[in-house]
Amino acid sequence: MNEPTATHWKRIAPMRRAVQEAERRAERDGLESPADDGEGYYRGREGGGNRQSTQDGATGGGRASHHLPTRHRSFINGTRAPMILSLLLLVTLIVQVLLMAHHDDIVVNQSNNVRRIGVKQDENDDAIGYNADDDGLNKDQGERPLQEEGGQKIYSNYSMDPVDILKRAGIDHTAGFIPSITGREARLAKKLNRVDSLVKKAELPTLGEIQSMYGSHPYIVGLERCEEYREAVKPENRLMGPAGLFNSATNLLQSLLSLNCVNTARQRVARQRNWKVGRTGITNTAPWGKHNPVSWRNHHETKFMHGIAHADFLPIVMIKDPITWMASMCRHQYETRWVHRDGHCPNLVPNKYDRRRKPGVGTIELNVKFATKHIGDEPMPDNKNKTFVHYTSLVDMWNVWYRDWHNVSFPRLMVRFEDLLFHAEYVVSQVCACGGGTMTRDFRYVEGSAKGQGGPHAGSAGFLASLVTYGNSTLRMTGILTDKNDVEYARMHLDKGLLDLFGYAPI
Repeated sequence: MNEPTATHWKRIAPMRRAVQEAERRAERDGLESPADDGEGYYRGREGGGNRQSTQDGATGGGRASHHLPTRHRSFINGTRAPMILSLLLLVTLIVQVLLMAHHDDIVVNQSNNVRRIGVKQDENDDAIGYNADDDGLNKDQGERPLQEEGGQKIYSNYSMDPVDILKRAGIDHTAGFIPSITGREARLAKKLNRVDSLVKKAELPTLGEIQSMYGSHPYIVGLERCEEYREAVKPENRLMGPAGLFNSATNLLQSLLSLNCVNTARQRVARQRNWKVGRTGITNTAPWGKHNPVSWRNHHETKFMHGIAHADFLPIVMIKDPITWMASMCRHQYETRWVHRDGHCPNLVPNKYDRRRKPGVGTIELNVKFATKHIGDEPMPDNKNKTFVHYTSLVDMWNVWYRDWHNVSFPRLMVRFEDLLFHAEYVVSQVCACGGGTMTRDFRYVEGSAKGQGGPHAGSAGFLASLVTYGNSTLRMTGILTDKNDVEYARMHLDKGLLDLFGYAPI
């Protein structure tokens, strides 16, 4: 059994005070303590539950009676006082044992606007699961083991209904939501004080609809190499964080990990050595830049992660349904440059609006500007330290970027964005364990947009908006791939192996 903590002693303090008060009353009435009196009894050792016997005699009445008035002798020579004190002490010990036995149970509480879901961990540390009583899990499906990783069996509930997810996150969907819009639209609405006009009623998708799009369980690629990573990297040197294309939820992953996972070994050493980067084992980017291609690893470094060994970092690569990803790119293109317009996006294939191009022939090529710094004596790409990478289309960019990450020879995880919406607790616990981290007691969701609303992130969707948008099969194709040539090109050229590997529905 776990050793009693300060919290346990705080909880049983009233009982202990009752025992002490009984002893003081006995002394005021002219009685000596049972130990001095010679009556055999058990006294709890301070700071623990061990009990030691103190017996000085069978009756013990003779010595005490010489110092007490006659009216007290019959009382002290009897059994009432020791019996009362012993009963009080027994009650105290029972309460202590019960508290210690249940101190790891699920606790659900709510503070401010953050919902905290307690993680239940068995005393033998063999399993981590989630409370399936009446806190939002569909108990018809029950708990089923998904993966056994490094001796630790992880359980997950695959039947998370949107209403239940929002309940666990502490979000009221009846208040409506603001959908993801372009940065220009967001700034204009704020300028004209019309933000309230953007609020829409939240029509939640059904569980069946979600599972028809993404399957009934999360997809995580690379779990079989977690032990290899942990054995190769010392606990205090382990770091993990996001990698992924623009609009793939790298910020959401980083926020969820920062809120719910910690590398205690690194945290302890970081305090001693005053480390500034990844003090809890979680970083907001890869050392070579989270959006950069995997070939940047060991050749480039970001400004704030200078000196971090790239092999010490476990990349968590975020991937998103290519259809909804292209829709996000049309709203927020970041450093991607290609010819497109609001009425024709993603513009994979030229149409009648593209000058000097024959409609339906060829593709709309693009360049992506990746910012980074070369390591050591490698030449700088240009004066502004920017590198442009060429792709034949937006589909080609998605294919190449993720295919390269899938084919790497070192440990990494690949996680679906959609699983951070519908299976967040399970996915985060798996990622945390893979990198050698420890989950915090209470699971916390990210309610607003993990990107924030400043600069290029203006108009980004929050948790409720994302759940409504990405759980609706009809909205998947709304406003995207409106040109028949684009549809045909995407159907023919999207990497079918990747689509199948991550459970994404074909077009």
